[in-house]
Amino acid sequence: MLQIDHIYEFLYQELFKDFEFCHLFNGVPDANLSNISVFTQTKYPSTKIFFYDQEPLIPLFVDPYVNKLTKDPRTSILVTSEVSDDVDAYTELKKLYYFFHGFAALDWYRGYYALNSNKSIVKPYKYDFISMNRIINNDRSYRIYFVSLLKELRLLDKGLVSFNVTDNQFDDWQDEVADPNSKLSEQAKQHIETHLIDVNKLVIDSASLPGSASANIPRTIDRIDYNNDTLNVDSFWNIVTETVFYYDKLHLTEKIFKPIVSKQPFMLIAAPGNLAYLKRYGFKTFNSVIDENYDNMQDNDLRIQAVVKQLQWYCDLTPGEKTDIIQQLEPIIDYNFHHFYGEFRHIITSELLDNTKTLFQSIGYDDHHINYSNIHQALTH
Repeated sequence: MLQIDHIYEFLYQELFKDFEFCHLFNGVPDANLSNISVFTQTKYPSTKIFFYDQEPLIPLFVDPYVNKLTKDPRTSILVTSEVSDDVDAYTELKKLYYFFHGFAALDWYRGYYALNSNKSIVKPYKYDFISMNRIINNDRSYRIYFVSLLKELRLLDKGLVSFNVTDNQFDDWQDEVADPNSKLSEQAKQHIETHLIDVNKLVIDSASLPGSASANIPRTIDRIDYNNDTLNVDSFWNIVTETVFYYDKLHLTEKIFKPIVSKQPFMLIAAPGNLAYLKRYGFKTFNSVIDENYDNMQDNDLRIQAVVKQLQWYCDLTPGEKTDIIQQLEPIIDYNFHHFYGEFRHIITSELLDNTKTLFQSIGYDDHHINYSNIHQALTH
């Protein structure tokens, strides 16, 4: 399996070596456009391909790159990892879609197969759920309302919740609520100011987490830290708060795969339709025991409330009722685990290669020298 740090080199040498190949070397846009990395073997390539495939495509951030890198849209290709009207709006550009974050998760979480393959699912759990909310400002501000609802319903003590645990300079939720440009609704702001007054940070395992925490998953066994405090993150449900929530995009990151490789069921707080989007890749969800209509709700506040309602229902069950639910969900949890480490890599690899073939046909590029079978094997081995 390819290391995600090498994916651009691999795609360049195997598929796009005749193109001017551009990507953001840290994956994140920069106001000065100073983080562009370019591979090329020809002095004057006829076609340029630009990979903007890690962060959500927000025109405000992407347009300067597109204007700089795609001087002639007739010979330019934009590569993304989302399905959205924002992508479609670049009508003059050719587009290529693939699931970057799927490849990233397969690399980052490859060691969890051995760690969790024999993990017992049907057992008592110390906590009913876990939810990680490192960043809470700007596009992630909806997480403040989510935690406020947990606080109101007295669910914080029934789960493990991180909140505002970050290496950024952002200090508290009050700044976000006071920001006139915040995406939080007025109703959500009022709720937060009423119920979250005595909460600033919530910590699961570390009071400060770097951006690289995306590749880490809290262990599910007891351990003693250097202060001789026992840490136990043994929890059943995983409430995933995704990167994209406020935008009408199908866009998932490595976050959704953390419960899958940890053998946990999950509820997904994201933009509408993303639960169905995940199922397109062969994963199963949990509508046999919970109401997953939240995935169809367009209203942001109602979508969060609907997830919290399902979580509250589970937390209020008796221990015996919880055991019954755990037993019902065990086959789905086990299936998702093995699907991630098995067929999923073939699905996203075939998707990448099929979409590339279609792209090449649309621009009249002769790809007879490309051995797609060897590429598929390299990416799935």
